[in-house]
Amino acid sequence: MKEGGKQMNPIKIGEVDKVTITTLVDDNSGFNSQFLGHHGLSLLIEITSGDIRKKILLDTGQSEKAILFNSRHLNIDLNTIDMIILSHCHYDHTGGLIGILKEIGREIPVIAHPAIFRQTYSVDPYLRSIGMPLENTKENIRQHGGHLLLTDKPLNIMKGVISTGEVERSTDFENKGINTFNIKENRISHDDLIDDLSIIINIRNKGILVISGCSHAGIINILKHTVKITGIKDVYGVVGGLHLLNSSDLIIDKTIESLSNMNIQLVAAGHCTGLNGQYKLSKAFDMGYQMLHSGKKLEITSK
Repeated sequence: MKEGGKQMNPIKIGEVDKVTITTLVDDNSGFNSQFLGHHGLSLLIEITSGDIRKKILLDTGQSEKAILFNSRHLNIDLNTIDMIILSHCHYDHTGGLIGILKEIGREIPVIAHPAIFRQTYSVDPYLRSIGMPLENTKENIRQHGGHLLLTDKPLNIMKGVISTGEVERSTDFENKGINTFNIKENRISHDDLIDDLSIIINIRNKGILVISGCSHAGIINILKHTVKITGIKDVYGVVGGLHLLNSSDLIIDKTIESLSNMNIQLVAAGHCTGLNGQYKLSKAFDMGYQMLHSGKKLEITSK
């Protein structure tokens, strides 16, 4: 691997023994469910590596209200969360941050890309801000106990777990982006969503599990980037939003082909994956496919 013209060694990531992922909120509430659905995503990731056990909250939905409601019905104590990782700036992944920090009530690391605080806008279906809510200032986050760790590089979280950092865009069918833009120094520019990051977990005897918020960098780009920075070619699965919503059949089919070529064993997708994407993924991966919904729990062990 090269960076800045220098040869880089793969990151020594280590391994974990067990991963449990609980969907605290998703667009889908599930069938015959007591849980609330709300546009957005929040995943509680519990990781065991030897004697070390950590709880990571990936994203905070667009509001803390559904997360708090669902957590109580799941008997989950949010005060036990060890850190929060924000996958990107969009309101449906960051809107509940201050409310969750208030609920935790103590200092906690908040990990994100440095560009997460930019304002980003959409004109679909009308002009509106879709970035971090205005209350999510650095000062307000710190005031409520958030200890900000902002980096565009991969970050070691614990043994067997790292963040992707900023993802290299290398495929020819991803990276088309969405119709959003930034305004900086009175100039309008396309928002490339460079702050999109994911979590990489290396599960003993299984391989790499990638957990993504929205996959705005492209899920295949994310997986290629993961293999490149870790040197580990065995990719066990992907969990999260794959942002195939409104994608053409051609792009969805190329995505599925690429996932199949990597011998992916688990695809658990929700939020922005879209109905057509969900359907095609379920047909392609059969028993290896699961649909995320509020309250859903996945448990993966090294056995």
